[in-house]
Amino acid sequence: MRSPLEAQMQRVRQGMVLDLVERAKQGGLDHVVVVTSYRELAERLQFTEVEVVVDEELGEPFHFGKRLQDVVQAYGLEKVLYMGGASAPLISSAEIKYLRELLEQNEGILVANNYYSADIVGFTPGQALNYITLPPIDNTLALALCNEAGLRWVPIQRTLGLNFDVDTPTDIMIMSVHPDVGVHTREAVQDLHWDFRRYTAIKELLGDPNGEMVIYGRVGSNLFQYLDANTRCRLRLYSEERGMKALGRDARGEVKALMGRLIDGMGFANFFDFLAEIALGAVLDSRVLFEHFKWQLTPTDRFASDLGEVDLISHPLLREFTSAAMAAPIPVLLGGHSLVTGGLWALIDAGSKG
Repeated sequence: MRSPLEAQMQRVRQGMVLDLVERAKQGGLDHVVVVTSYRELAERLQFTEVEVVVDEELGEPFHFGKRLQDVVQAYGLEKVLYMGGASAPLISSAEIKYLRELLEQNEGILVANNYYSADIVGFTPGQALNYITLPPIDNTLALALCNEAGLRWVPIQRTLGLNFDVDTPTDIMIMSVHPDVGVHTREAVQDLHWDFRRYTAIKELLGDPNGEMVIYGRVGSNLFQYLDANTRCRLRLYSEERGMKALGRDARGEVKALMGRLIDGMGFANFFDFLAEIALGAVLDSRVLFEHFKWQLTPTDRFASDLGEVDLISHPLLREFTSAAMAAPIPVLLGGHSLVTGGLWALIDAGSKG
C-alpha cells in the first residue's frame, strides 16, 4: 500500500505523463503506447489518441525489458522511442521531433539522454531487443543495446528538457517553479504544501558572487562545465560512484564513498557543521551515501528525508542523518542522481527565466 507521500508523488507523475503524451503528439509521434499500472491514469487517457496497456491486467510480474519487448512485438515497432513516466517534464515538442527525425533518418542506431543511466532511449530496429539480455530496469537499456546488439551510439544534444527527470520530491520542488512545466503537472503540484525555503536559498546562492557551494554525488563533467559557465558562486565539486545503478554496484553492495568514510569518522552533526565551515550551501546526492552505509530504505523514508520530514522516517539512522542536515547552519538540499544533474541545471534555468 502506498504511503500518503508516495501517493502525492504518483499524482504528480501522472500529470507528467499526460503532458508528455500531448508533447509527443505535437512532436509528430503518430503511434504512442502508454504502459501503466495505474487505472486512474488509464481512465484519463481513454479519450486521447493513444494505446493504453494496463500492466496489472497482464497477469505477470513487471519486468521492464520483457514488457518493452512485448509492446514492440505486439505493435510491430521498427523505430522505437522509449520514455520513462517520470522523465522529461520540461521537454519540448521540438526536442521530441528532433529525436523522431534522428530515428527516421537512420538505421541500426541508438540514442539516449544518458548512456550509463538512461530514461529516454531511441533505437532502430525494434528487433534489436531480441539480441540483448533484457534489463529489469530502464537505466541499463542503452548499454545493452550498444554492447550486446551492436547498435551504433549517436550522441544527442544536451538540453535541459532531455536531461531533467523526476525521481524525488526535491525534483518536484525544482520543476514546479519552472516556467516550462506542463499544464497537467502544474495542476498536480498546486495542492502540495511543501517547504520551499531551502530551494529558494540555494537558488539565490547560485547567483551570489560572494557565495560558495558544495555539490556532491554522481556529477558528470558536462554539468560542471555548465555550472562553471552559468553560476556566480564558487563551487566545491565532489563526484563519485557514477554509474552506480547501471553497473549494479548498489545491488551487489559494492558502493564505497570517500564522503561516506568522512561521515563515518565525523558523525552526522559534525559533518554538516564542517560543510558550513567551507560553504554557504550544499546540494547532496544522498543515495550514494545511503548505499555506502548499506541502509535498506523504503521509498517513503527516502522521500521524507528529501523533504526534511523527520517524523515520517522509520529508519533510526536516516532520521538522525536528516535531522542533522536540517539543523545545519546552511541550507542543504538532499535528493538523488537527478538533483545533481538536471535539478541544478533546472534551478539555474528557472532563475534566468524569472
